Amino acid sequence: MGIQTFLMKKALQAKGMSKEQAEMIADKLEKDPSIAEKMKALESNKELKTLFENIQKEIEEKTKGGMPEQYAAMAVMTKYKEQVTKHREELAPIMELMMGLKA
Repeated sequence: MGIQTFLMKKALQAKGMSKEQAEMIADKLEKDPSIAEKMKALESNKELKTLFENIQKEIEEKTKGGMPEQYAAMAVMTKYKEQVTKHREELAPIMELMMGLKA
């Protein structure tokens, strides 16, 4: 494991991700650096950035209101399903990482 992978794992854990999830993501990115490059390209997409900021804000509002986080995320993602689907090609690298978390 390289220093970059180690630091990535620690950064993900500091953001609240479990050790196992952080290791899985860091290992996947180490094996396929092109995923990281594709994800960096997402940062320049202002429409996507705004979309995810809105999604995050609404999930936080619902959880502060007492709704369990999983239900809040499902409700908000259902609301934004059409917009997320519109950007599915750009979001493919993130979806690939998320699918690995569920395995």
